[in-house]
Amino acid sequence: MKVLVVHGGCDEGFLPDEEKRARLSGLRDAFEEGLSILKERDSALDAVEHVIRNLEDNPHFDAGVIGSFNNMIGEIEMDAAIMDSNESAGGVIRIRNIAHPISVARRVMEEMPHLLLCGKGAEIFARISGFREIGPEEQHGNVDEREITKLPEEFRNFIQKYTEKLKEHKLFSTVGAVALDSKGYIVAGTSTGGIAKAFPGRVGDSAIIGAGTFATFYGGSSATGIGEGIIRVGVTRKVVEMVENGTPIQEACSKVVDICSRRGFPCGVIALDRDGNAGISHNGHFMPTLSIKID
Repeated sequence: MKVLVVHGGCDEGFLPDEEKRARLSGLRDAFEEGLSILKERDSALDAVEHVIRNLEDNPHFDAGVIGSFNNMIGEIEMDAAIMDSNESAGGVIRIRNIAHPISVARRVMEEMPHLLLCGKGAEIFARISGFREIGPEEQHGNVDEREITKLPEEFRNFIQKYTEKLKEHKLFSTVGAVALDSKGYIVAGTSTGGIAKAFPGRVGDSAIIGAGTFATFYGGSSATGIGEGIIRVGVTRKVVEMVENGTPIQEACSKVVDICSRRGFPCGVIALDRDGNAGISHNGHFMPTLSIKID
């Protein structure tokens, strides 16, 4: 048995029909690539990586240097993580100028004694590992640090305005995938460029193990939405632990999203258990997903 589930982010705000169609089409292309790899190689790890790499190359998703949101000073800072049912994991946080953060995350998992690499360290590791760099001139941002180099009293007022402005952000096109291969190996992965106009250095949930990405012997899960809320709830860990304790996977996903709804933030989650059952739930207006089970 082989199973693949993918998502293209949970959006709370209005999204034009044309953009919805573009995301569904892009998700379908990535899904088909991942499914082909899952069939041919019988590797959940390869399937998840390639689904997410495909989406990182698509400008309609908030992942990779092509589609990620700019932060407040016009830079693109990306997070990604991958984890398997042996509880091996790797992730990168605030990595810049690298085409495929999910592949760097996998390399961290396979080669480093650490779980997470951040910022310049992640970039150095990617560079010496031979990953392709994308120069700032090929990206879509402008660096302007004037807004965050104010005098202290001005800065306090600025932070208040910034916090209010963030509440207007309602589009979350983070990408993720979970797969099960015939060997019983489960892999979950997530990749994001974060929220638009975020303060430089802001870290969301995607690369935080147990928040945006999680996998154990019992199941795997990937989340999307407001990262701060997802971290506080521990969304993906909570889903998998509920499954471990006997809750059906769809019920586990729904219950955890209900918790997020009660706390007042948008969240979407996909998950698989070791029997190949899939769970999908979200509280937004739109979250493109695809799933398949091959017996």
